[in-house]
Amino acid sequence: MKAAIYAIGNEILEGSIVDTNSAYIAKILTDFGIKIMEIKILPDDKECLISQFLYALGNYDVTLTTGGLGPTFDDLTAEAVAEAAGDVLVFYEDVYSSIAKKLESRGVKIKENHTRQAYLPKKAILFENKKGTAFGFGVEKENKWIISMPGIPYEMKHMFESYIIPFIKQKFKLKQFFKKDLKFIGIPESDVDEVITKLNHPDNVEIIINVSKGVIVVRLRSYDYNNLMILATSLKNELENFYFGEDDDTIESVVLKKLFKENFTIATVESCTGGLIAKKITDIPGSSKIFKGSLVAYSNEVKTKMLNVHNDTLEKFGAVSEKCCEEMIYGCYEHFKSDVVVATTGIAGPDGGSKEKPVGTVFIGVKIKDEVLINRYKFSGDRSTIRERAANMAFKILLEKLR
Repeated sequence: MKAAIYAIGNEILEGSIVDTNSAYIAKILTDFGIKIMEIKILPDDKECLISQFLYALGNYDVTLTTGGLGPTFDDLTAEAVAEAAGDVLVFYEDVYSSIAKKLESRGVKIKENHTRQAYLPKKAILFENKKGTAFGFGVEKENKWIISMPGIPYEMKHMFESYIIPFIKQKFKLKQFFKKDLKFIGIPESDVDEVITKLNHPDNVEIIINVSKGVIVVRLRSYDYNNLMILATSLKNELENFYFGEDDDTIESVVLKKLFKENFTIATVESCTGGLIAKKITDIPGSSKIFKGSLVAYSNEVKTKMLNVHNDTLEKFGAVSEKCCEEMIYGCYEHFKSDVVVATTGIAGPDGGSKEKPVGTVFIGVKIKDEVLINRYKFSGDRSTIRERAANMAFKILLEKLR
């Protein structure tokens, strides 16, 4: 089954707002085994919309649109869908009554232009909007469907989850679809691809590889549960040293589970990552049971006064050095007395690098009980990416040490 998703609105094209609806819809549809063939942002232009809808009706089983259902002159979705499907707009008295009641309950005076929202395709199936005024609708032409929803995300999501998904499942008699996401860290994408190629995976299992800031996600999708799980097991075995979790797991959530199991407490001291590691830990519910605290020691003054980093260390080796990282670890330990300490110091950029220590140079230190490990890394990317990669690597080191 093939689908397209269109986000409609000049405000999206000009960058005034970001289209989050399409990604949300695509993820849900993909979970049901629906193949997303295209995602597009379309302007508030009637001829353009009609042309795109005609193409969609000729090529996809279902097309979902968001936006363009409001009361203003540039809300053209209903009109364009009707023309593309060979239908006409008619006035729905019950839709108008619903809109009027909702507006009156908010103290908004109904105006002439609100009647625009009550003109919908004559042959449409209507979907109620309990979060707003714009009704959604579905129109069929030769067993192909266009389903239109409002563009406001919270209105769209409620309608999509409450009405559209059940409608699609019933109308297209969707079979059960299986998925598994395997997560790896510390290995190049090309090496993962090489292993997948070597395994000669079944044709009825779709494989998607996503890479983000040092983490690789291999997404397996199939209607054949047994073949999917056989491939998943093979991949985990082949890449055992780099595998850390699956589906909703994150590297930090897996590490925290191990810390809970060992009954270890943890604290962090961060320079270049600016508290990102602490944030990732505290994003996890229940982390307060083992997370003692964090120090963001960004300046040299804080490093010396709060962590007892020696001035001689900073003068001789610099703040971005193994020696400074070591002293930060012990300074943090003196504050928190935690079983585990994580420290970072580096150059996230875009400025501050040198030939000896280019942008992306980061020292990451980990202390578990009496064992201390400090490594130097060179991460690529912009400032945000370098910080994210450094944080992920810190968790990877912890994971390896806790196994």
